[in-house]
Amino acid sequence: MIRSIDEKACIGCKVCALICPGDVIVMDKTNRARVQYPADCWTCFSCELACPVKAVDVHPFRRPRPMAW
Repeated sequence: MIRSIDEKACIGCKVCALICPGDVIVMDKTNRARVQYPADCWTCFSCELACPVKAVDVHPFRRPRPMAW
């Protein structure tokens, strides 16, 4: 789940919105990234890794998963 996008740090490059496989991130009227559907986030960390200014913060899984399923 995406925890936050720092709107002050966002430069409006749209990389996170383009790379997001779940279409969770959209650009608002001020050309800043915004999380539209936070519950639909796949937690793939693509947006966090692609952001050139590190404005995206993806929350890891809330409960630690066991090493072996």
